[in-house]
Amino acid sequence: MSFEAKVFKVLIASPGDVEEERIAIPQIISEWNNNNAETNSVVLLPVKWETHSAPLLGDRAQGIINNQIVTSCDMAVGVFWTRLGSPTGVSESGTAEEIEWFIENEKPVMLYFSSRSIDPNKLEIDQYKSLKDFEKKMRKVGLTGSYNNLADFKEQLLRQLTINVRNLLENNPVKKPTQKETTEKTKEIKKIIKENAIYIEDYEKNGQVKSFLVKGNTTSIKDELKDLGGKWNGGLNGWIFPISKKIEVAEFIKKSS
Repeated sequence: MSFEAKVFKVLIASPGDVEEERIAIPQIISEWNNNNAETNSVVLLPVKWETHSAPLLGDRAQGIINNQIVTSCDMAVGVFWTRLGSPTGVSESGTAEEIEWFIENEKPVMLYFSSRSIDPNKLEIDQYKSLKDFEKKMRKVGLTGSYNNLADFKEQLLRQLTINVRNLLENNPVKKPTQKETTEKTKEIKKIIKENAIYIEDYEKNGQVKSFLVKGNTTSIKDELKDLGGKWNGGLNGWIFPISKKIEVAEFIKKSS
């Protein structure tokens, strides 16, 4: 029989080295639905960029993915093993950028780091180092999970989905007693996430966004940013560009990272 239910979209966020987990997550969500959907009047819908996004020109690739799928999701499941992924011009990787968006918008993020054995012949040292640095940052932001094998991961995720569904139903983000504490924590999260990174930030003036800033540790690329038309703004602590330069500058930052 049919029944009325709330539908929560669950973003599956990961680099390309955890294909088994990416295949397993929709299966786990389906099992959760079979066991809980009718009882709780909730259906979980897995969302992946490869099945829910479409080709589009006019912005950087991750920006398009964000607009098409990320910002409409209610919860994220992030999984990492040996790689962090490729820089986007805004964050260390597309997966990192997606997770940052959920954190900043106070939506549930279930973040897992695999401790499975690694073939040293296939390990990319720079990627692994970037991943470990990112993992340290995330541990400062909140609770992360780890798993030893695929069965362990499935068991944890199935159990922990219920916890976050309950929080969504109760509209219960991380409790912040005062607006001041909310603002301070958001600032601290952004500071931790973007520590030592080069990133892009829109600059709003008189209610309009007509320019953007390149901020972070830009010392090594300051000459190139100047050649691209950027102007250093000490008050804003960044290089300011007209919005029309955003894609060009983002591509440069991605290549130079």
